[in-house]
Amino acid sequence: MKPEKFYNLYSFMSSFGMCLSVGVYIPYLILLGLSKADIFLINAIFWLTISSSEVVTGMLADGKSRAWSVRTGLLISVLGALTYATATLAIAKWQIFTIALVAEILMGIGMSFTSGAQQAWLSDALKRHGRPKDYQVRAFARSAKWGSFGMLLGGSVSFLFPARYFSIGWIVCSAILFANWSLCKLRMNGDGEPVERTTELKSLKDSWCAISSNRQLQWAALAGMMLGFVLPFNLTWVPHFTSVVETSSQSSALTAAFWILINCGLMLGNRWVEKSHTISEKQTVSIPLALFFTGVGLAALGLVNGWLLPIAFVLLHELGRGMFQPLMDGYIYSRVESSYKATYGSLQSMVSRSGFALVLFVGWWLLRGHDVNASDGLIWPVAGLCLVACATLLWIIRPRQTA
Repeated sequence: MKPEKFYNLYSFMSSFGMCLSVGVYIPYLILLGLSKADIFLINAIFWLTISSSEVVTGMLADGKSRAWSVRTGLLISVLGALTYATATLAIAKWQIFTIALVAEILMGIGMSFTSGAQQAWLSDALKRHGRPKDYQVRAFARSAKWGSFGMLLGGSVSFLFPARYFSIGWIVCSAILFANWSLCKLRMNGDGEPVERTTELKSLKDSWCAISSNRQLQWAALAGMMLGFVLPFNLTWVPHFTSVVETSSQSSALTAAFWILINCGLMLGNRWVEKSHTISEKQTVSIPLALFFTGVGLAALGLVNGWLLPIAFVLLHELGRGMFQPLMDGYIYSRVESSYKATYGSLQSMVSRSGFALVLFVGWWLLRGHDVNASDGLIWPVAGLCLVACATLLWIIRPRQTA
């Protein structure tokens, strides 16, 4: 199997499995008694867990094996999903919060094992198979498109779970992630391992030298941090849109429709990067443009009411997000040496996810004492305008050389 075809299937399975929790995640925690502030806090700790463990797991991926790192991450994520399923057994709020926190930490550690390692594996596998350097952005865009398709299907299925069976969503999620582990065990070969094997400490030293001396990589790290402003939308769109209708059947239908809309926007952004040579080659312009679209859509969403008007702004928001990640992956992994590519990806991710955690800690601080549907009309415009400002700054300070 060609490396890009395997990676497309892997991306689809990962996204499909994780998104089986989309329709149950926030409603499940709210039903169990957690507030919006509680949810922001446990998600902040989730991203902080990833940020704090990224570099160690990236070093292991370069020094030991990238395929091993991906498989290890999937198994830990399976354990995290199963832990979430046990939250219905708890009685007191502190018990529910503790179970959710443990589950988030496990899934954060799992994601840190796969983050960096999976992209580095594909990047070097493509290189080993003779693919040109400019092919990488389009390959990452194609895999992101398959990931978005997996998100679409998984999320759509998740909205079918009635409230009393929310925990089953987490059990099915764990089963699909385990199936993906089996796929990686069978098909993820050594093509994506470093061309020159190095030690863990040397890969860390080389990664630090790269980010500290290369202005293009510093610019990319800054861009990664800025994407954290989308997280308030991720955590609040389900309760926000369910509050605009009266019955549970209407809310399920509406949120499922918006989930389809979200993923259509993502796939449109992925497809644009895949097919447009101008977008894929002029990344220092395209990346700020992607953040600009994302920010404008999010800011406008907080200023309109109902569910009909937001459709265009949801599409614009997700179009930008669908463009952003494949552009970033192609930009970064085509500029980093093979021997420390996974470690560098984890270092980049550590910087980015620390920004994610900071945004959510601020959100938790501001939302304490508010009811579950309060403040979306303020949080979304503020986060969106911050993204627009960040996109403008990135465009102004963008690196001019392309090498």
